[in-house]
Amino acid sequence: MKTKFLLLTLLFVSLQSLADNSNQDFWAKKWLKSFASQEANPNDYQANINCHNWRYENRQLLHEAAHEYLVNLEIQNVLYTDPELEDYLYQLVYKIHPKAFPSQQKIHLNVKIIRSLIPEAFSFTNGTILLSTGMLTMIHSEDELVAILAREIAHLTLDHNIKTYTALQTKRTIAAIVGTGAYIASSINSLNKGDNYFEADYLGSVIGAGSELLSYGILSALGVGYNRSRIYKADEIAQEWMAKNHYNPYALVQVIRRLQFFETRYRGTNLALSENRFFLRNRFENILENRKHKLSPHNVKLMPTDVNYDTQISECLKTNSKLLVADEVYSEAIPYLDRAIQSNWTSGETYLLKAIALRHTKYSKEANLEILSLLDKANENAVAELPWIWSEKGLIHLRLKENEEALNAFSEFDQFYKDVQTETPIWAQKMIVKLTQRIK
Repeated sequence: MKTKFLLLTLLFVSLQSLADNSNQDFWAKKWLKSFASQEANPNDYQANINCHNWRYENRQLLHEAAHEYLVNLEIQNVLYTDPELEDYLYQLVYKIHPKAFPSQQKIHLNVKIIRSLIPEAFSFTNGTILLSTGMLTMIHSEDELVAILAREIAHLTLDHNIKTYTALQTKRTIAAIVGTGAYIASSINSLNKGDNYFEADYLGSVIGAGSELLSYGILSALGVGYNRSRIYKADEIAQEWMAKNHYNPYALVQVIRRLQFFETRYRGTNLALSENRFFLRNRFENILENRKHKLSPHNVKLMPTDVNYDTQISECLKTNSKLLVADEVYSEAIPYLDRAIQSNWTSGETYLLKAIALRHTKYSKEANLEILSLLDKANENAVAELPWIWSEKGLIHLRLKENEEALNAFSEFDQFYKDVQTETPIWAQKMIVKLTQRIK
């Protein structure tokens, strides 16, 4: 029995080792195909690495620019922090590329999330992969997320940032990022939403990441402004890796289709996608028409949401909803909130956000009763105090002409501020006085 167990263990370890080697060989072969030198044996990976011109000065410039960019993201409160989600992304990244890059590339894989409604995914020369909350919520399954990550790893493997960059452009960009950071900071400080659920810095983050720090000019100078052929090449490699590792072969084209829908929907707004960044018009067809992938256009379907995936990104769905509600685009927030509520984990704040969004878009008695139910669920599932539940309840009871219930709700709202020794918002004080007089 012990011998049989030992043999099975050795077989498992051997198969695992073969899988790891096969995975590493995939990326090594892609690197060799692009960088094989005439001075070395075309099949000798290590010899080609030693002969390759690594452009260290260019790497240093791009590393400095990337560092400056990331510092500004942090200063402007644009980075989104969720340790559980970040760990999930790291697991996927190292499943795609389980071993180290050649030391000469100076690549150490790292994942950051940007709080922005624009669906973005890009990577810097140092190995930092950035995903926006917009990208994470636009896609609907883990397979689609893996396709995005595999594409970014393909860009890193082939050194596309180094090939794209120009030194003068990058030096100018470091200065431009600093200037942009100062501009965004002053814009955020000037915002005034009054006594509102949303603080100015939260609202400012979508303005900053949406229009300035994600601009095509800045990203291009950081080496992310790939031309069409490099974008197609990364798609091609990601598609091949997905097929070899038994993921949904249609995942990448589904992501591109979703991007096409997003571009059409938000064209002409501050969320519009840059054609120079995405080249959406022909990318979908470029993958489908490649015969070796054996994909049929008839099988390309936007798959329904995977509940397990939405559970992984439930906080991210809430964040995007909060950005939309803060920007008073209430109807756009509801689909994200529905996905978060239908996942296997929902916070009280998610129910509160949906109640706020519905109050601004629905006015029937049935809708008002639904809002009150959502506010009760918000109270039951709150992980921190949410006094705005009571202000929202007060407003809905006013709609229903339930003055006493409205007064009780606003009094609870008032009591919270007294307990934390903060002055109650003036509008709430006025409502309490007005309702008291009305009931008398």
